Amino acid sequence: MTDQPANVGQIDFAGWLVRLLTWDGALPVCILVVPSIIERIVPNRGAIEFAAVALPILFFFVRIVTGCRHIDANNCSRAFQRVQVWALVLAVFILVFFDAIMILSHVMPKGALGRGDLVIFAVMLSVYFVPMAVAMYPGRAHPLPEVFRPESG
Repeated sequence: MTDQPANVGQIDFAGWLVRLLTWDGALPVCILVVPSIIERIVPNRGAIEFAAVALPILFFFVRIVTGCRHIDANNCSRAFQRVQVWALVLAVFILVFFDAIMILSHVMPKGALGRGDLVIFAVMLSVYFVPMAVAMYPGRAHPLPEVFRPESG
């Protein structure tokens, strides 16, 4: 059997895109739902403000653990996986602020998030998606064994 470099297979762009958009699917829903639940259980502004600090920090660690599992499963070199971990940390750090703002938006007065804030959100999300795309890169697919390759027969 011949040893082949890791960069011979195809890149699964569809899988990469799906992984990028859905690896963190449940936590954004929690970020949007939890403040409403808190408002119903504890109608206290302080409880939502506490959640705006505690939940993003908790979700930071959940996202790091989940992201590192994805990175460990990648077909990339160890050196590039280290770059992916740092990209993941940067992206998730940005999400901490975004999550806190989303939770605090439940106690902000109507219209507090104006057009200038939308620009800030757009910049935050664009700065988030670039390192997250690097972090979620799956590497090239493993090539088929020689017995399954049509050109080897």
